[in-house]
Amino acid sequence: MDLDTLQIYKSLRLPVLVISIFTIILYVYRSSRKERMEKPKFRMLEED
Repeated sequence: MDLDTLQIYKSLRLPVLVISIFTIILYVYRSSRKERMEKPKFRMLEED
């Protein structure tokens, strides 16, 4: 790997990580999806 490629990699890895984590958070915590994702949790609690 030459120096330019290494610098590009190091400068882009943190923004890519932040964008991907933010996208996952948005996907999970949208109001329509949040209700669907928490439904099994409440069902399991009711069974106990």
